[in-house]
Amino acid sequence: MIDNPLPDQVMAEKDQIHLDRNFEYATFEHAIEIAKHYNVHSEFHEHFAEWYHDYMTQNPHLFDPTCIHLDSDYIDDWWEECGENLIEDKWGELGNSGPYEIDPTPQHLYDDTGGEPPISAEERRDAEFRKKYGWA
Repeated sequence: MIDNPLPDQVMAEKDQIHLDRNFEYATFEHAIEIAKHYNVHSEFHEHFAEWYHDYMTQNPHLFDPTCIHLDSDYIDDWWEECGENLIEDKWGELGNSGPYEIDPTPQHLYDDTGGEPPISAEERRDAEFRKKYGWA
């Protein structure tokens, strides 16, 4: 007689595989959103997502599939654990100061006007003419 598994066992295994895939997909999506939010180099998104999935697999009580916790501590922990190897792989001996692509300072704190507005050559010539002949 052939010893086949019970249908309930087969379905339970398939359900578990489905739950595992959903968990993996959700953790990868959350990790990519966290990395984008904190301006992590795009080359590191996949590395961070793998680390985040492993971390959440080990700490499932911290993961909520309905809410993305935008916490830079995840990135800092990942960088402390994996950053040195990633820097050597990407930039060699020169290195980089961290995982961030740009300074995470909000844009509104920067003066992006570049000083005085540019003027055309014609406007400059007219201004010099007025100054020279006292029409200013």
